[in-house]
Amino acid sequence: MTKSVLVIAAHPDDELLGVAGTLKKLIKEGHTVISTIVAKGRKEEEHKMKQKMKQANKEIGIKEVKFLEYENLKLEQLPLHTLTKEIELLINLYQPQIIFTHHYGDVNRDHQKVFEAVLTAVRPIPGQSPIDLITFETVSSSEWNIQTNDKTFKPNYFVNVTDYMDDKIKALKSYEVEMRNFPHPRSYDGVRYLARVRGMTVGVPYAEAFELIRRVWL
Repeated sequence: MTKSVLVIAAHPDDELLGVAGTLKKLIKEGHTVISTIVAKGRKEEEHKMKQKMKQANKEIGIKEVKFLEYENLKLEQLPLHTLTKEIELLINLYQPQIIFTHHYGDVNRDHQKVFEAVLTAVRPIPGQSPIDLITFETVSSSEWNIQTNDKTFKPNYFVNVTDYMDDKIKALKSYEVEMRNFPHPRSYDGVRYLARVRGMTVGVPYAEAFELIRRVWL
């Protein structure tokens, strides 16, 4: 049975840094993936980011990208219900069985706001189909917050992305302006090394790791 999958990310590049290999794998298995980018990204790159975003997602095989175009780094000024309603509209439109979004402990406040809105939008309501809610880690955000029990990314779900690691790196090259030189975690080597560590954890060459928030087996 094919599934509808939504990835909801705060900024252009977040959707691929965290979950590109898994999305490519899902598409290869015949599932439909839709990207939603909430905010515009850096002001100086705003004029060309939409095209880069479309190209990056196309490399993964994602045909539909929704761009909500909120102001970068200002999501915490937005009433939570405003963003929640936007996400609820997307859920009603695409009827996803799975949603990937940011981890609640990311240091970036836009990431936190997106998580809160998604969590609210997928609240379990009797009579509605359940949605698997899965959070991804974003290099240079998930690991930069204080490492306390309520903030630390705690991986409990892993996806073998060995066959798709090169695709992930190729797609990220469309976001080259957002990438940095190693040893910055948001570098091509940094992305590969993290996937190596996550893969080593579960006995495969490369993996992406997630923290599962809620999954319902009916």
